[in-house]
Amino acid sequence: MPRIDHVAVETDDPDAAAAFYERVFGARVVKTEGHPVMAYVGNTGFAFHERGGPGGHTGIRVTEEERAAVKARLDAEGIPSEERDHDIATGLFFEDPDGRRLEAITYKSSDDPRRVGG
Repeated sequence: MPRIDHVAVETDDPDAAAAFYERVFGARVVKTEGHPVMAYVGNTGFAFHERGGPGGHTGIRVTEEERAAVKARLDAEGIPSEERDHDIATGLFFEDPDGRRLEAITYKSSDDPRRVGG
């Protein structure tokens, strides 16, 4: 069943942004080369990207089958989408009718491997 996986934002200082969430919410901060700085609060993550990254968006975790169904629905409605390989996951990016950027994301191991261990 789809659920909110992460909220992504761009910032001048991803480390400082994540540290704020760590201090205020007790978030578990994870840094992995080639990926945004993550701050996990419960089972939801905040992804802090450098400016010029993928842009702000909300990631909805889905299975491969659900992502394919989302893609088919977007195509049927004429809504443009773009698929990206994140190494640990595949994301399908698109915008809702009000221009909010969304990502239907499927993890290769069924969960974000950085999320484990908190």
